[in-house]
Amino acid sequence: MRFLITGATSMIGLALGKKLLEQGHQLVMVARRMTEELELFTHAPNAAVVFCDMCDYGRIADLVVGEIDTAVLLAWNGTRGEARNDRELQEQNIQYNKAILDQLLKLGCSKIITAGSQAEYGPWMSVEKIKETDTPHPNTMYGIAKLRFYEECCDFASKHSISVIEPRFFSLYGPNDYAGTLIMSVLKKMLDNQPCELTACIQMWDYLYIDDAIKGLVTLSGQDSASGVYNFGYGESAELKQYIETMHRLSNSHSILNYGAIPYPKTGIVNVNPDVRKLKSLGWKPQVSFEQGIMRVIEQLQKDN
Repeated sequence: MRFLITGATSMIGLALGKKLLEQGHQLVMVARRMTEELELFTHAPNAAVVFCDMCDYGRIADLVVGEIDTAVLLAWNGTRGEARNDRELQEQNIQYNKAILDQLLKLGCSKIITAGSQAEYGPWMSVEKIKETDTPHPNTMYGIAKLRFYEECCDFASKHSISVIEPRFFSLYGPNDYAGTLIMSVLKKMLDNQPCELTACIQMWDYLYIDDAIKGLVTLSGQDSASGVYNFGYGESAELKQYIETMHRLSNSHSILNYGAIPYPKTGIVNVNPDVRKLKSLGWKPQVSFEQGIMRVIEQLQKDN
């Protein structure tokens, strides 16, 4: 199969590209600019790198040589912090990604995989697991925009006999993750034996290692019957405090853990607790335990230092 991946330099994009190369697939990696990580793909005989900013997605068919089978649309601006509620920026994301849809038709694409988010469901206060059939109530512009783009994709696909799959990622982590995530920021403090300011950490959480997420994406891409939304998580949740304590132990840290130093918002405690039975029904199951994943992250952080 031949894949086109936007957002190619993201943690997911790079990991997915490497896995698909290993399996002998052909690739078109779409990125804004050249990076060190993309060099692997520039030298691979069955891969091509195309440089294109999101605002130019409406001409991407002119930049790609040959047809593609599956498009994995990972590119999205403003996924962190205050940018998540930047209405103009999130609206741009929708328009830029919509512009690529007609281009994919020209390239012969028959399957679109989007990059969904737990933000589409909105704050989850219940102790029950979130199912794909639960009604979304996004409360950020980011979540609203992600949901709207998925709906636009479904509408487009129904008119052109294209299949659409949306993996909804919950809490992914791995060695090349964004430095501001809870795991990355707290682990760095722990390795330096610095105090860690935390909430009470009694919310339910579910972490999925990047390699297992990639295996899930590959599973979905190879299933002709797969369609719609699939939650991506490990499938086993625990109080966030349990994850923090595991990180503290594995890093051999002397950091003081200040639970309760950061108050919960007045809106209440939000849980990250996905039901992943739909994804598991395709034969996928996670292989990397939280302890194994954290050790890999620690090794990378120590190597970088």
